[in-house]
Amino acid sequence: MSEYTVHDRKRDRALAGLDLTALRGVEIGPLDRPLITRAMSEVYYVDHVSNDELAGKYAGDPGVNSANIPTVDFVWKDLPLIDMLGDKAPLDYIVASHVIEHVPDLIGWLAEMNSALRIGGKLILVIPDKRFTFDIFRRTSAFEEVQQAYAERRRRPGLRCIVDHFANVVEADAWSLWDDYAVSKQFKFCVGPDRLVRVTNRFVEGHYIDVHCWVFTPWSFISMMGRIVQASGLAFDLTYSMTTQSHDLEFYVQLTRVHASSTDWQAAAGEAMSGALWPATKELSCGFVQDL
Repeated sequence: MSEYTVHDRKRDRALAGLDLTALRGVEIGPLDRPLITRAMSEVYYVDHVSNDELAGKYAGDPGVNSANIPTVDFVWKDLPLIDMLGDKAPLDYIVASHVIEHVPDLIGWLAEMNSALRIGGKLILVIPDKRFTFDIFRRTSAFEEVQQAYAERRRRPGLRCIVDHFANVVEADAWSLWDDYAVSKQFKFCVGPDRLVRVTNRFVEGHYIDVHCWVFTPWSFISMMGRIVQASGLAFDLTYSMTTQSHDLEFYVQLTRVHASSTDWQAAAGEAMSGALWPATKELSCGFVQDL
């Protein structure tokens, strides 16, 4: 019997209740650890660059095995996802692990996912929980910023997101946070003032600066989805969620494309918050629990 790995556990959590065997879908940005293999389903891999470019980008990165990066079927540039996929759409599912937090225009991206799915199709998300990542000291994303990004049809992260990211990210360790949340007081900020100035200048020059544009907890994401659905008319229902589990740093969500949303998003957010796991020493944190 093969060993049950951390990646297997992640796959099982993300795909809970789903059988993708006879379905067709895409996985966005799988890098060297796709959640869906070609043996599991008719899956197509989408990324922002080709395999050669990915290999070059991650050359020398000990955390990425370039030999395990599957063949990229579609390089996603400026076309809407449904147009790029051609006759492969509409899809039964879309998988995106640690992707949504990077997209410059959250509403625009969700609209593209919605239009590429059939009615009943699933958007399967794995999302970092700010409580246990380098985003721990950043504020959860505001709906007003999401609206502004959509109004601007952003194709790259906004300056406010960039500055917030580089000014506040720290060298965090999820495992130690679960053991003792008060250890967050010892985390060091990753970026000094000089680098922050350089990054800002690169943005002004027109460069794409990759950051976590959006910062979530499990309940803040569900609440945000409710506001997006109400404001934009995007028809998604929340059909599954799993809050961040002990000694982990990510949570899981399945959204289903529907004709009209019937989810009580605020009630679902409240359930996620009341049912969320916390380290026993939560009360010893640095006074920012109210923002979580």
